[in-house]
Amino acid sequence: MGPSQEHVREQAAPHAHPNWSSMIELEENKETEGLDCGQGHSLFQELFFFCTVKNVGDVPGPGCIYVETVVDRDSGIAFAKVYSSKNAMNAVDILASRVAPFFERRGVAIKEIHTRKTSEYCGLPTVHPFETHLATSHIRHLPMEHPGQPCNYLCEQFYRFLLKEFFMPALRRKFLFSLDDLQKGLDIFVESYNAMQLKRENQSKNAPPPSVNFPVDL
Repeated sequence: MGPSQEHVREQAAPHAHPNWSSMIELEENKETEGLDCGQGHSLFQELFFFCTVKNVGDVPGPGCIYVETVVDRDSGIAFAKVYSSKNAMNAVDILASRVAPFFERRGVAIKEIHTRKTSEYCGLPTVHPFETHLATSHIRHLPMEHPGQPCNYLCEQFYRFLLKEFFMPALRRKFLFSLDDLQKGLDIFVESYNAMQLKRENQSKNAPPPSVNFPVDL
């Protein structure tokens, strides 16, 4: 079971990226909330190893759990999906199943995606699944040459937030679970988180800036 709107409101608001509050541009529409189309949004994608859940007696565990994350630099909207392995097809899957549909529904283009320079994301454009997907989707791929580049901080920050507010509580509530069950709860949590991001920006768009920014402390 995922968190309530109230829980996400309490947990997500103090931990938002300090610059995210100035990045979301919402359309003036009473029925829908959208993002500024502009020249296209810039995304950052990163894979994290979460844990290994072994078998308990005769009950098989899900094994290794990896978390693929995508964060939109221009809005603070984020996405996450769990997998039992790390490969290029999973990197494509989160874009096709979560990211692209979200932006397409709002008429917002994805201009570029930043990733680490690893085998999950980089290879020959004609044969590598991730490179091919970006090329056919007309999305520019910008691999980061140096692991310490600060732009990947967005994904790392979002993952730490998920680790603290979703994954660890989920493990404490139920040690035995399937990836499907975990993903269902994660989808609810992330959807609520994104809704609160958009709602907070909509409410504060015309408000004066706060005198003190919340610290990033996850």
